[in-house]
Amino acid sequence: MSVVRDLTGYRVKKVLRYLLLLILTSIWLLPVYAMFSIAFRPRWDMYGNLFIPAAITLENFVEAYNYGAFSAIVNSIVLTAGGTGIALLLAVLAAYAFSRFNMRGKNLLMFYILSTRMMPGITLVIPIFVMYYNLGLKGTYLGLILVYSMMTLPLSLWMIKSFIDDVPRDIDEAAILDGHSTWYILFKITLPSITPGLAASAAFAAIAVWNEFLFALLLSSIETKPTSVLLSSIRGERGFNWGRVASIEVVYILPIVLLVFWLQRYILRGLTFGTVKR
Repeated sequence: MSVVRDLTGYRVKKVLRYLLLLILTSIWLLPVYAMFSIAFRPRWDMYGNLFIPAAITLENFVEAYNYGAFSAIVNSIVLTAGGTGIALLLAVLAAYAFSRFNMRGKNLLMFYILSTRMMPGITLVIPIFVMYYNLGLKGTYLGLILVYSMMTLPLSLWMIKSFIDDVPRDIDEAAILDGHSTWYILFKITLPSITPGLAASAAFAAIAVWNEFLFALLLSSIETKPTSVLLSSIRGERGFNWGRVASIEVVYILPIVLLVFWLQRYILRGLTFGTVKR
């Protein structure tokens, strides 16, 4: 009887656990479903049944395209790729140096680099704006990419360093004995060993750049503004056109969602990299 009672209790707990997960997932997905529902419904049905649209249309996407959504998405992709790429390149070089070479004040310097990320972005807006205005970088792709590289570099550096620390030093020493250079060890041995960690770092950096709004609002121009800025400026003749807003949001989330799904197996391996010592 005790075995049957324990088995019944286990099944009840399992059912309750899955039921709780289903409720929480439904709550999280409800706004996403509402966004898709609004994006594909005509304007006259905008305040109709939230779950079942009266009609399906693509007119909101056409309006979004005419409003400049396509160029804004391209700008977001360019800025995200540029900012993430430069940050990862610098983070890899710095992380390998911090991990493999002994230097005075290394821990203090690492903390200082991370502390720059703790500073509120609003405190840097005025000096960066003035500097960019004087250098002619305001409203350019290069200016925004440099800001995003600076913004994502500290966290990327700390993440990648932790992954490199988990690679045994014996491998480096064996490669040195074989006559290989430091660059060869870094790019041919160390980096292939931490590919999951690089993917996780790239995903976090890309998400941070993709969703950034403050610097994009103040430092971009009409030609370089990303989608986050475009969304904040949408206003129709009689107020907000929620169908247009929702259609741009649908297109806006797809690239980053596809990127995360593409990298998810590397991200999961990267987040657990080094937790099991071999």
